[in-house]
Amino acid sequence: MTQNRTRQQILFALALGLVLACVLGGGAIVAQSALRVALGPTATLTPTRKPTATPIRTATSQPAAENVSTPEIILSPTVAATANDAITLGPTRTPRPLIQHLLLDRPVSLNVRGTLPSTNYLYGTTRGGELEVHHGEEFENDTGTFVFSVGDGAVIVAGNDEQALCGDNSKSVCGRNLQPDGFYGNLVVIQLSKTYRNQRVFVLYAHLDSVHVAVGRNVIIGDVLGEVGETGIALGPHVHVEVRVGVNDYAHTRNPILWMQPLAGRGQLAGRYADAKNVLVPGASIKIYRDDGSYVGETETYSKDKNSAVISDDEMQENFAYPDLPEGNYIVKVTNTQYAAKAKIEDGKLTFVELAP
Repeated sequence: MTQNRTRQQILFALALGLVLACVLGGGAIVAQSALRVALGPTATLTPTRKPTATPIRTATSQPAAENVSTPEIILSPTVAATANDAITLGPTRTPRPLIQHLLLDRPVSLNVRGTLPSTNYLYGTTRGGELEVHHGEEFENDTGTFVFSVGDGAVIVAGNDEQALCGDNSKSVCGRNLQPDGFYGNLVVIQLSKTYRNQRVFVLYAHLDSVHVAVGRNVIIGDVLGEVGETGIALGPHVHVEVRVGVNDYAHTRNPILWMQPLAGRGQLAGRYADAKNVLVPGASIKIYRDDGSYVGETETYSKDKNSAVISDDEMQENFAYPDLPEGNYIVKVTNTQYAAKAKIEDGKLTFVELAP
């Protein structure tokens, strides 16, 4: 009887809980409480743990990359790839007028070793500050090698510059100054038949061992003028060649590379390196690489001569040049800077590049 009464109490509690849930809106809570009363403390409900969602990684927004137009240039293993060898190709600039006045032949035979000018002492350079600013090109050959006329014209000087033989009045020194043995030693100067921008053009040959022509003689390309020597101030036998425009003196020289026909399959290179104010930078080192990164050679931008300035071409206003590069694609770089330019060398032509901030 007591057992029946307990069951009745349980059923009554359940019914009462359902009624209260409906009335109070808390059915779930009350029903759960009533159920706990009915089932006793051992009936504990364990909540189900929801799986933690793995957060989706989104790409972090990066600042937009700078628009760098310079392609990467990988130097070959033969070139030390240091931080100073970084190369930035400068912006494309409006090209300067390029007048091809390659009028001159070679002063020595193509069959001798000194057909190419010596690249360690080019026009306007100082061999790294060791020597005076150079006003010409050197063709190194054995003493006695024949020296030829590079163009058609007339001999206006033939002798030794212990005497004043140059200038419009033939009474000015031919070199920088008078020396006991002559600055240029035995020399010949021809005036070309062709002019440049209505100016006379002269070619000087210096340090000759002997002279084979006299003043007043007309010559054509290939005529023998003398022989290679080392008279005057010379470090070894060679012929020093100068191009002079307007006046036959030391103060009116131009770079012979811009006037001399390149060898077959080769071309000449000229360039301009200026600062942000477009002022030419003197004495800078210029290195030349093939487009595969292999090193070719180097030169300097024209240095300032305290005696008589070297002179740039009227149109290009260059301050460096390099002779007889085999045709192909090159990179021309200012050493220890990021400034560089591409150069395409073509057979028989002059190529011009501009290097500037």
